[in-house]
Amino acid sequence: MPKRSSENRRRVETIRLTLGRRGRAGRERDMNALTRPHASAVTTRCVGTGEGGRRCRRVHHPRAAVSTRASSHRTEVAASLGTDDVEHVSRRAALMVAGSLIALTPLSARADDAEDADDPPPPTLTPEEQAALDKVNAAVQRASEDSIKLASPTAPNQYLPIPQGFSLPLPPDPVRFPRAPLDIKLAVLLLRSTYETVDAMDVMAMDTFQINFWKSRQSEWEPYTQQYSPLKIEQGKLTDPLYFDFISYTQFKVVSKEIPRSQSVFEERSGAEGTTKVVRRDATLSDNKVLPAVLAQRLGDTIYARVRYGFEGTDFDAPEPSFDGDVDSAVNGMRKLVNSFVRKGYALKSAVDVVNNGVGDKQRVVTIRLDGPATLWSAQALAARGVTPSNEYLGYTLTGYLRLCGVPSVYSTKVNDTAVELEFVVG
Repeated sequence: MPKRSSENRRRVETIRLTLGRRGRAGRERDMNALTRPHASAVTTRCVGTGEGGRRCRRVHHPRAAVSTRASSHRTEVAASLGTDDVEHVSRRAALMVAGSLIALTPLSARADDAEDADDPPPPTLTPEEQAALDKVNAAVQRASEDSIKLASPTAPNQYLPIPQGFSLPLPPDPVRFPRAPLDIKLAVLLLRSTYETVDAMDVMAMDTFQINFWKSRQSEWEPYTQQYSPLKIEQGKLTDPLYFDFISYTQFKVVSKEIPRSQSVFEERSGAEGTTKVVRRDATLSDNKVLPAVLAQRLGDTIYARVRYGFEGTDFDAPEPSFDGDVDSAVNGMRKLVNSFVRKGYALKSAVDVVNNGVGDKQRVVTIRLDGPATLWSAQALAARGVTPSNEYLGYTLTGYLRLCGVPSVYSTKVNDTAVELEFVVG
């Protein structure tokens, strides 16, 4: 058997991590899509060899014909892949080969959305992992139920940063210095939380998101990598800030492009056979103008819940909210939360400065400087395109934390060639 390339091995490992708790059989099918040119079923054929021995070999069978609707969908994917072999192109295989590794299966996929009916049940969680997951789900549900209130322009905590006004849409220069490797669990947490938040809000059909994600990635990947030549950027290596930066940019670019034209009712295909269902968005989110703020709010609350309670057995040592409205206690927690991100490789280093605002005794101005963050290039690229919401993971997370502390907050962001700076006014 030929050896897999290092790139394929890296992408296989990324799939294992990003697909989370899909059953083993489902994960194997997903990973096989990386190395097989065509979608097929696999059986094992054995024959006797005498004296009780048996010789077995694996046999691949092309998939059976699919419905007209699914076939039409595969035609679109095949066109995207630049191949006429429609019969043997499955949606998942196409996305896998395309490198759309994060936007495939949510961590907490619902049973009625399962793509493989024959998948075994998810592996048993430890009591600690199950308790953490239950707490995260409960926190996200509570925050989501109040989204319209929490994301309103008059809410005490503003998740979206204050707009910085007009700026020339200049593409950013490549990052010319080495950055810290990103902890794989933090990378997966951030990207998967974004995908799941978009999915839960029903902003768009997620099969459309996946295809648009791949098309966008494909169109910009070569120009992006050429900036760093002869340095090679491995596809799927989420611990590499160069790759994470690009994939994060692509996620938010695709979502922001869809939000203004988002439909409240749409068809969504799922499963290998392209089963179609009608999706109706929550009526409270029918106005597309509220979607950017709601996305920022839900994403910030989701990320904070996961770093607070733990994610896939990983402890982030994040602060507990004080709930009492004490500004100084909340500011101390902000330092700890920033440090928890930096320890996981989100930036090379950080500095947190606090001064009184001069408006009473309770307000503080907290300036957070992140040198060499993992989103340095993407923050500039999204800003140049006027994208909102952007991938301001830390700003959203800090706002979610401050909200639970009972401390009002607003903030602005600035980015240059080496650092990102967040300036919070709290209290």
